[in-house]
Amino acid sequence: MDQFKPRSLLIAGSIAETCLKDTQDTRSTTLTTPYQQSQLSEIDQVDVAVISDLTETLDRDNGQQWLGSLRNLYAPHIILISDPQKAEENGWAFADFLALGLEHFAGSEEGLQVFSYAIEDYQPHHDWLNARFWANPENFGKYHW
Repeated sequence: MDQFKPRSLLIAGSIAETCLKDTQDTRSTTLTTPYQQSQLSEIDQVDVAVISDLTETLDRDNGQQWLGSLRNLYAPHIILISDPQKAEENGWAFADFLALGLEHFAGSEEGLQVFSYAIEDYQPHHDWLNARFWANPENFGKYHW
């Protein structure tokens, strides 16, 4: 949480609430479960979303749609806490988290997995993407296709 320095926070799920009980204040918004797509239209954009109990309650397709909407429209930073056994029962695989652009933290607490998403880390900057490596350097940055 410290690396993101959030001014606003979205908390969803009982584990997320427990983890952040000391940081909840007027800057935080809390969503109740079960997760529904309509919930997202009722919130404002936030700096960080901390989500738990999603993979345990939603099947993979609905969960990916919910997380994708949250990631694309409402939160540039997401921390997802997941129980791998319950997630697998709902059809989630490790590759599904990676497909959403989530990174896995190596350690886990009490059998839970923690994933994070940060928009600034999603697409790394390539050193070859500049005028020096362009076929026609005089046209770099002028034309987009």
